[in-house]
Amino acid sequence: MKQSQSYTLEALADLIGARLQGDPHCLISGIAPLKRAKPGEISFLSNAEYRKDLPSAHRKDLASTKASAVILSIEEAPLCPVHVLISENPRLSLAKAAKLFEKKENKIPGIHKSALIGEACKIPASTFIGANVVLGNRVLLGENVAIAPGSIIGDDCVIGNDSTLMARVTLYNNVHMGKHCLIYSGAVIGGDGFGFANQEGLWLRLPHLAGVVMGDHVEIGANTTIDRGFLEDTVIGDGVVIDNLVQVGHNASIGAGTAIAGCVAIAGSAVIGKFCLIGGGSRIVGHIEIADHVHLIATSMVTHSLKTRGVYGGFPAKPVDLWRKNMARFHNLDNMARRLRALENKVVNNAQLVENE
Repeated sequence: MKQSQSYTLEALADLIGARLQGDPHCLISGIAPLKRAKPGEISFLSNAEYRKDLPSAHRKDLASTKASAVILSIEEAPLCPVHVLISENPRLSLAKAAKLFEKKENKIPGIHKSALIGEACKIPASTFIGANVVLGNRVLLGENVAIAPGSIIGDDCVIGNDSTLMARVTLYNNVHMGKHCLIYSGAVIGGDGFGFANQEGLWLRLPHLAGVVMGDHVEIGANTTIDRGFLEDTVIGDGVVIDNLVQVGHNASIGAGTAIAGCVAIAGSAVIGKFCLIGGGSRIVGHIEIADHVHLIATSMVTHSLKTRGVYGGFPAKPVDLWRKNMARFHNLDNMARRLRALENKVVNNAQLVENE
């Protein structure tokens, strides 16, 4: 495992893009939450955690922290009793700091004796291939690629420099990955999509002839599945991050910088723009387009194209303000129905009185 490393606050501030108020020579050797942090560790407080309308617990945690320093915004700096690293984006600075203290297994380049390697593969000397890995034919690996035990790579796959496949990842034939990609355990990329033709009650599978093309800096979560294209590739753009248990259908296209939370289902041939945020459990039907910079709140159902950037939610997905207004009215539906029934009864009774006169 990677040995723990210490940084002076001055060096740490430079590395995470923060401004130091405090002792530049103070040593930091770890990172922890405000409550549990000890001397020699750094902690963090986001703007959202310190809103005035929240309980005072966060204020107490900050006031009583034993951390040597805290990453926070300039507004909160006067309230911190220890050294501070002031950041315009505390969460981003936290991510950079956590990366510095991340413990990674030190994989020594080489091919395990139990690995099965196909014909005409290109495997640089810097590659790590773990136990029971299977590589098909004509697989091209970049420099510093790491493939953990039990992974299976099909024919004609390409994996770019500095990419990592965790244990038991499966790439079917003709999957092309860019540089600096990270695929977590159990992900299956490049299987046939859900395409069938019906002949007299029997379903005939459509053979999928295209592949999957992924850009650089893509992360795919555990047990996520991405189907290969039918006649054109399924495309995952640069910098896309996908959570666990996500389904991406055949021929789908996901634009650069989009983030997709867990349990999302994307049907075939859906086109999702750049820098979108797809909330957990959302569903997107096939053959529609979603514009750049669209944010879907959790469990949204997209049944038609969303052509304008903005925040959407509900079933079917609508601009979030409209959806919330509709939901507020929906909660009053029973009361409105009772009032309407009372008015109907009143009208009927008045009509009967008129007839009897």
